[in-house]
Amino acid sequence: MYLIEEQESLDHFLSDIKNEECIGVDTEFARVKTYYPKLCLVQIATPSLIACIDCLSDIDLDGLWEIIFDEKIEKIMHSCSQDIEIFFLNKQDVPQNIFDTQIAAAFIGYSSQVGFKELLEKELNITIEKSQTRSDWSKRPLAEAQLEYAFDDVEDIIELSSSIKEKLIKLDRNEWVSEECESLIHKKTGLMDTSEIWKKTKGINKLRNNQRRLAILLSKWREEKAAEKDLPRKWLIDDGEIISIAKNEDLSVETLMKSISSNRLKKDEIKDLHHFLQNTEETDFSLNQDNRRKKIKEEDLKAVSGYLESRSIELGINKDILGSKKDMIKFISERSGKLNEGWRKKLISEDLKTLLD
Repeated sequence: MYLIEEQESLDHFLSDIKNEECIGVDTEFARVKTYYPKLCLVQIATPSLIACIDCLSDIDLDGLWEIIFDEKIEKIMHSCSQDIEIFFLNKQDVPQNIFDTQIAAAFIGYSSQVGFKELLEKELNITIEKSQTRSDWSKRPLAEAQLEYAFDDVEDIIELSSSIKEKLIKLDRNEWVSEECESLIHKKTGLMDTSEIWKKTKGINKLRNNQRRLAILLSKWREEKAAEKDLPRKWLIDDGEIISIAKNEDLSVETLMKSISSNRLKKDEIKDLHHFLQNTEETDFSLNQDNRRKKIKEEDLKAVSGYLESRSIELGINKDILGSKKDMIKFISERSGKLNEGWRKKLISEDLKTLLD
């Protein structure tokens, strides 16, 4: 185990691992004062080597990206959606050939949000500390406790994946997990995805009609402005202020200026917000799911939900692995979406169609 801060050490390490069939990968980043996460550390493990690469050091990371984006090398990761965001930000691309131990574990009976610590304890009888979860990874030098935490996140992940894969083979669910992990590379990264960003605004679900429409538009504008300024969204407009403005429905520049306490928005930007709210029509990002919900029968939703519940018990997996409420609504209203694709189509789609027809 060692920390890499110099180019020569990095080049030597990358040369040693370039022919590996699989590697464990994790990242640490800072995001307290910015909209975009700042990559601070990349941890790489092989069966015989572990290194933490200091991305804030004066080193060229091109060789590292070649390894991570090498399709022949399987990347073993845990709950990797944020890591994928980091990779996308740095390379405008997403690595192929990923095995996510959190996703895979859900298919052998674990919760869909099972933590790495719990998996290690139950699968390998290994205990690790998670005391540095909210550590500031941008500070240098890194503390010994931080380095131990970083090493722990990858040291046993390859062995963990082997344990999970053995159980998947016995259950004949390898293909299911491969499909789920493959879908990771096609998902939106969450950065600057304004289509459903309103769901992160606390209190918005209690609003109705025009008030809700305004809150959705405010959330969309805030997200785009936060990305432009590279500042946390709530530093510009707090959730409570969005709800208050939407309830008031007075969109004058003067009222907006009084309602927004942040000094990080200039008057011209408030005017831009006023213009945006006055001239933007409700679009796809708003209430499509709610509109579909209104068109379906409540008894159909209950029937599909009940079927997924009983099927998940038979399979020994959580119901949310089969499908969310959003997935159910889409299937009922359109006979499409996740419940009619891939392994789910083979497993449950025909039963659902029979149930509804």
